Amino acid sequence: MDDLKQKLARSGVQMKIGGFRPSDDPFESWFGRINVCAQGESWPEFDGKPMHALCQINVRSLPLRPKRLADVDLITVFIGPDDLPIDVPNGENWSLRAYKNTDTLVPLAQRDTKSPIKALPMRPSVFHEDFPCWEDVPIDLPEDVAERYSDLFENIRGFKLGGWPTLIQAEIFWAPWNKHPASPEFVFQIDSTGKGNWMWGDSGVAYIGRGTTPGREDEWALSWQCY
Repeated sequence: MDDLKQKLARSGVQMKIGGFRPSDDPFESWFGRINVCAQGESWPEFDGKPMHALCQINVRSLPLRPKRLADVDLITVFIGPDDLPIDVPNGENWSLRAYKNTDTLVPLAQRDTKSPIKALPMRPSVFHEDFPCWEDVPIDLPEDVAERYSDLFENIRGFKLGGWPTLIQAEIFWAPWNKHPASPEFVFQIDSTGKGNWMWGDSGVAYIGRGTTPGREDEWALSWQCY
């Protein structure tokens, strides 16, 4: 059993949402708030309406940096003001901005988007034993282990970077027929949260992937599932 766990376990960082006082650092990780942008950037809009601030992640300050974020210092994610995005590229009804350093970032002029999302600071904690949901298991398992898989191997829920995605319906499909030109690989997930007043459908989870196709490594994809 220990050998199987060693083969399947992944490390990562889980973000605790709220429950402590924020600092004055504009680069602090936030849920429901975004403080900074690159020079020349403004608050993103979709169909003439400002998007909601979903999160700001200070990757540089994480106690463990996932491999796919080795060259990224800060990430911001905005979400469309009305319907949830479905199989649309970055910039259409959602917007992820990844910054490879924070030295030249400037304060982002805030917009009143009438957002339902509650702004709360986030704090990271490391995990080392996150296991795949059944659909993602990459190896053959002994029959007795397969029958008890969900009891033996825990998948960590919540807002997390790295680890394995928390699947609800099936493996992640980044585009129709899973034919996304950038061939995204899972990087982090944003879970529904009552504390932050945000839901992906019925208590769902959103998955963020980054491209692996040569020349498309800086393309990002979003997919989500719910009950």
